[in-house]
Amino acid sequence: MINPVRPVDDHYRSPPCTFRALASVESFPGGLHEFCAGDGILAATAADVLGYENVVASTIGDLTGKKTYYPVTGNQDFLKLNELIKPNLFSNPPYGRLYGKTVGKARAATTIIRHGIDLLTDAGPKSGKLCCLLDLRYLLSEDRNLDDGLFIDHPPARVHAFMDRITMYPAAFEGKTTRGKQSFAWFIWEWPFFRPGHQPTITSRLQGKAFAHPTDKERFDLSDIVSTKQEVQEAAE
Repeated sequence: MINPVRPVDDHYRSPPCTFRALASVESFPGGLHEFCAGDGILAATAADVLGYENVVASTIGDLTGKKTYYPVTGNQDFLKLNELIKPNLFSNPPYGRLYGKTVGKARAATTIIRHGIDLLTDAGPKSGKLCCLLDLRYLLSEDRNLDDGLFIDHPPARVHAFMDRITMYPAAFEGKTTRGKQSFAWFIWEWPFFRPGHQPTITSRLQGKAFAHPTDKERFDLSDIVSTKQEVQEAAE
């Protein structure tokens, strides 16, 4: 059964506090490319921190007639990109859907991560980082840790986990939403990307709300977060 709420392209809006938290523990010499940018919230936040000349953004979707919060190049498939645009890559990638089809076990994210690693590896030792915002459970899955899984040869160098729950909701959603119940983390890959035997652990613990800005809600049209599903239902009536 298809979830009527879940976006076909798995586009969930990423709170700007998530990038500010990332920037508190990682640096990005040469700039950043957000490659699954959607409406550009994370890219706009990155530009606030690093400067607009250091951040480019693209997304696979057609943005014609859609509101964006940063200059995002639409109709650009990251999996077809052959070389880096900026030394560092970051995004909140699709998790379980690729080209509108359900692929399961977070394999959409894994496919994208493998391509990012390939691009950075081809660029050589001076290449930058791949930073992906993922469900923390991604760290422990058998699909990544056994047989020929991603983490056998390409485990992340660092994992920055959020102690508080990060609320993400479908990009087309309007209205109030309850606070998220999932734990998220930034997974960081960097040279050398081939790290067989490395056991990734949680490197740091971040608090998303500590990096929230009072203007975020109005600037990025963020939904109100309420305590219960009943409040959401009442707001919709």
